[in-house]
Amino acid sequence: MSVWQARAATIGAVISMILGIIDTNIVATAVWPIAKSLDPAHGLERLPWLISAYALAATVVQPLYGKLADLFGPKRIYVFALGVFLAGSALCGLSQDMGQLIAFRALQGIGGGGLMSVTLLVVVSIWPPKEADAQGRGGGAGAGAGMGGVMAGIGIVVGPLIGGLINDHLSWRWIFYINLPLGVVSWALAVTCLRLPVRATSQRIDFAGAGLIAGAASALLLVTEWGGRRYAWGSATILLLGAAGAVLLVAFLLRQGIVPRLRRFTAPEPIFPLSLFGNRVFRVASPVEFLAGMVTIGAVVYVALYLQAAQNVAPTRAGLHLIPLAIGMVASAIVAGKLVGRSKRYRPVMMAGMLTVAAGLGLLSRLDADTSAGALNLYLFVFGAGLGQVLGVAVTAVQLTAPEGQTGVAITAVRFSQTLGGAIGSAVLGTVLVRAYASRAPSDAAAGGGEVSATQIHQLPASIRPAAIDALVYATDRVFLTGMGIALLAVVLLAFLPQPQRAREPLPIPVSPAPQGWLAKRREAFQKAR
Repeated sequence: MSVWQARAATIGAVISMILGIIDTNIVATAVWPIAKSLDPAHGLERLPWLISAYALAATVVQPLYGKLADLFGPKRIYVFALGVFLAGSALCGLSQDMGQLIAFRALQGIGGGGLMSVTLLVVVSIWPPKEADAQGRGGGAGAGAGMGGVMAGIGIVVGPLIGGLINDHLSWRWIFYINLPLGVVSWALAVTCLRLPVRATSQRIDFAGAGLIAGAASALLLVTEWGGRRYAWGSATILLLGAAGAVLLVAFLLRQGIVPRLRRFTAPEPIFPLSLFGNRVFRVASPVEFLAGMVTIGAVVYVALYLQAAQNVAPTRAGLHLIPLAIGMVASAIVAGKLVGRSKRYRPVMMAGMLTVAAGLGLLSRLDADTSAGALNLYLFVFGAGLGQVLGVAVTAVQLTAPEGQTGVAITAVRFSQTLGGAIGSAVLGTVLVRAYASRAPSDAAAGGGEVSATQIHQLPASIRPAAIDALVYATDRVFLTGMGIALLAVVLLAFLPQPQRAREPLPIPVSPAPQGWLAKRREAFQKAR
């Protein structure tokens, strides 16, 4: 693959990754027009599924995508995921009712899960990290290390903004149609320019394991989505979902071989080889990405809530305040990638990043009802500058140390950890918000176990609204303080991150002979008779 082909393929992968990330929340500012257009009577009841269907589908398929990329090569799986995503986008735009739109959003999410994860593998395959020499020179990790932070920064901000602008000036259907020309360009660049090794393999795919982890992740995500909002945390629905998720997770671990004695339940080729946990870099980077996902969702969601409720900023304008966060992420991700590429010192860069994240969250915890826009933008820039140093660098460290044949699984597992962290962070920080708000709000304004929203606060009587706003500001401050504690925990974990070294030998993967069917046995008997 020539240099210009590599660059063209990288541009296509970047476009695809942006599309996959922004479609997670691109409908956030257009949900009400969609509901009025497709189902005025009952559309609002189904609105949560409009966002959850994509996020749920995209999350649960990521482990399978990693295994498929290792078996068949990242290019084939990337092109397949992009095709599914484009088909889902076209069908979403053509939907005639809410049921169809939710179903097609799930289909779109199946493709989007690949765009969020396999594209990272494509990029680091095009621009693989190189080991530094004895003097610390060399290394080509810059492109891969910066990519995760850059894409996360763009996706966080661009999604709601693009969705709002398209809905205001065109139609909500163009929120989905806009993916088609951009996706076709990415698909054409992948087909014509991307040249990666094609892997021939006789290994079987552990579909049972994929189903188990998908079921466990689905149950966990539904618990975080519904708990404390649609259902009480102690309700039968939430308890049953939690129990089902735990049982499915245990079954998945048994299927992957966590108990060697139970060989009849173990997959011949596990979808997630537990030998990865023998990799010290993976053992640290995966939980750090989980914690980074928790604090990211906290900053984005609750800064927007603060602006809308405490300062009465419109949703679209509130999204504009996240631009400094994205600028900080993009700039620091590029700088961090260059630093790592030259020095190969991952731990100092990532620890400095998480300390900066903690500092940014500490600054955000000082917000009050009269904080100026300039101060808020500065706080968000500091937070983003720290986050950009962590997300992409962690992926590159894992990719460098993953043994051959397990790179896809390792990278998608780290991305999966970040996604789950965001879901659990939303639930944990949401609970902190509700309880802190209820402890300070007037009795007539306290959230009785439900969500706290800007609309709810602005509909309160004028006599108690200022006290409710003060209670909300106090609650968001507690959320940011909690996030700061989570970031400091990640700093402690990073202290144990070893210096990544390229894997020299692939870890052994147990392979058992494929079972012979009736026809194979007859053929073998015939050959012996001859």
